[in-house]
Amino acid sequence: MTTIEAGSTEEVAFQVFPWIWLQLMQCVLDGLVDVPREPVHEAEHRALVAEVIDHHASYFLIKSILALRDPAFVLYPPWLSVLARALLWMGGWRPTAALRLVPAGILSAEQAWALEAIRQVTRAEVAVVEEEMRRVQIEGVVGLMMAGRAAVAAVAAAEKAAIERMLARQWTVAVVADSLRMKVLRRVVAVLSPLQAVDFLAAVVRMEISMHQM
Repeated sequence: MTTIEAGSTEEVAFQVFPWIWLQLMQCVLDGLVDVPREPVHEAEHRALVAEVIDHHASYFLIKSILALRDPAFVLYPPWLSVLARALLWMGGWRPTAALRLVPAGILSAEQAWALEAIRQVTRAEVAVVEEEMRRVQIEGVVGLMMAGRAAVAAVAAAEKAAIERMLARQWTVAVVADSLRMKVLRRVVAVLSPLQAVDFLAAVVRMEISMHQM
């Protein structure tokens, strides 16, 4: 992780952010699981779904701000285990993995068709993000190689510039990846009934919590 001045606001944010999020998600999961399931509580279901979506939007926004200082913080979260990091996709859950959490048995034909369309669009968007990251990595290596060929006095400056360009591109990829995760949540919730959306989001939150506990 990038060295941050001791006692700075950024340092505190880097240290407490993942644990605050984890505690919040545990509370959110409790609410999703405990909410009454009868149709008469549909308004409560809708409100809870909106709350969880807002929590995730805020989470991804904060991640993007912290990533400005250190993209590796969100792409390779240091608080996760080696196993958990190995399973990450651009610093989080793979968008297509969330789609597999929708219980297919309770879907209408129209919902199933809509979700299949979402899957196809999401797969294409995932491929675009992966291709961009591949380019960032290749161009980063090439940039460092070219910097090493500069005049001796200019090598350090050239390497610094190459690293800064690569970090800026990595930040963009991290933000786009989280934006895609947010799109998937919104798209799926829009297709499901309020109670189905509650169950779907509960499954997503369980997945997020399990990543922290590996």
